[in-house]
Amino acid sequence: MAALVIFKARWFWYSVLCLLCFAAYLFVSKLGLKQGVPDPTMFYLFIWGSLPVALALLTVRGLHFEKSLKGISCGITVGILGGAGQLAMLNALAVPSGNTSVISAITGLYPMVTVVLAVLLLRERLTRVQTTGLLLATTAIVIFARDPSAPFSMSWTRALQVPEWFRPATVVLGSWGAVGIFQKLATNYISAGSTMIWQTLGFFLFLPLVYPSQSLSAFVTLGLAYGLLGGALTNLGSWFLFAALKSGGKVSIVAPFTALYPLVVVFLAPLILKESITLVQGVGVLCAVAAIVLLST
Repeated sequence: MAALVIFKARWFWYSVLCLLCFAAYLFVSKLGLKQGVPDPTMFYLFIWGSLPVALALLTVRGLHFEKSLKGISCGITVGILGGAGQLAMLNALAVPSGNTSVISAITGLYPMVTVVLAVLLLRERLTRVQTTGLLLATTAIVIFARDPSAPFSMSWTRALQVPEWFRPATVVLGSWGAVGIFQKLATNYISAGSTMIWQTLGFFLFLPLVYPSQSLSAFVTLGLAYGLLGGALTNLGSWFLFAALKSGGKVSIVAPFTALYPLVVVFLAPLILKESITLVQGVGVLCAVAAIVLLST
């Protein structure tokens, strides 16, 4: 009966759509980078790609905004934190040794940050199951922190030769974890649609930092299209996430559930990207996915 209630809940289906959009974003971003588009330029395209979705929503809403300074501030903060995470994600994906499945698994652990902050700031209760999820998440991070190409050593200083993609991935972990809190705060004051529009404004604050140093005509058209599509998918996914929260979903459940996009990525990456993972990385992915599932209960 409990499952039937969840399946009938609007927030659940909004969360599913969000999950699919986020998984698709990872694929198109990796494909764009493989076309030779640098990660800063990909983020530049991402910003402009996010605009049509925001404008379409603005048109549908009839240019109506709620006048809440707190809501607007939280919405822009979501864009700034989310944008920092997106740029770091592209930086991680651009590393030649960066495996998309592994990167998606570790960045998908951002709900551990959201859940902890929700307990501290929003006074939501942490269950024993979620505590187990945090322990599994920590295990996954330790596994991913080791460079699989480094020879095995009993010395921690040698064994923990951190792969190049790991550092930007941890930035994603922290920034997206904080985003979950500000998303919930924003939708307490303004609608999901308004939040997404102000989030887009937050994205545009990054434009001076990632303005391309060379003409876009120097890049393959398909790569540019992937960059623009990534922005559209992310904004669409964000709207679904905001809608889930506005429809009654708890941040400590919705945020971890939508972070299950690594399940889609791990399943499809071998087919779409022709990538494989090591046995140890596979264990890490399993720990990460299990952690996300437990954190969402």
